[in-house]
This record gives sequence, C-alpha cells and structure tokens, in this order.
Amino acid sequence: MRWIVAASVVAICGLIGSAAIAAQRPALCKLVVKGKTYINGRCNFEDFGEGDFAIGVLRDHQRIPGGGFYFAYVIDVHGNTAEAKWNEDPKDLHANAPLGTLTRHGACWENAIAQICAR
Repeated sequence: MRWIVAASVVAICGLIGSAAIAAQRPALCKLVVKGKTYINGRCNFEDFGEGDFAIGVLRDHQRIPGGGFYFAYVIDVHGNTAEAKWNEDPKDLHANAPLGTLTRHGACWENAIAQICAR
C-alpha cells in the first residue's frame, strides 16, 4: 500500500511541481546493485517523510537524459529495515524492480544485492 502512496506522491509532484508535498535537495548518493555501481556522487534526493526517500530522481522540469538515468526508492521504513525498488532499465520511468528488504547502516541501506546511500 505504501508503494502506491509513494508512487502517487511522486506523480502528483511531477504534475503540479509542488515542493510542499515532498522535499527535494541535492545529496551525495550511491546506488550499487549486484556489485555494479549505478549512481556514485551528487544526485537529487527526495524526502517523502517517515524515513521514505528516493535518490536519482529528476527535478521538476528537468529533461530526461538521452541515455536514461537510474533512481531508487527506499520506502516502508520500520526502524532499521525498509523495502526498496529501482528502475533496472535506465529508460524506464518506474521503479518496478524490487531490491528486497534492506537494513540501515549509517547513511546507507543494504542487503546482499543492493546498497542505497544518501548523505
């Protein structure tokens, strides 16, 4: 259910361009999946509240890069665990690929296949 809510928030933000719904800011980000690094450096970070966030998302009115881009969501945060998804295909605008349950280690959320960090 929270996946639907998070997706709805992202869609609404994109449609109305409101910073009041989700706070977006630059951050130092890292996305590693199955040992391959997809994001490592400055990226857009979006805070959905209650610990839920996204990295690598585009800013309002930002053009989609020709080669696509990667992004990931950490949602359904309960203490030191959360669920995560990403857009495995850089041309996909939906985070449909599950990364499973991650555990928090400082600024990073990790499991055996993925690491998502935002500072």
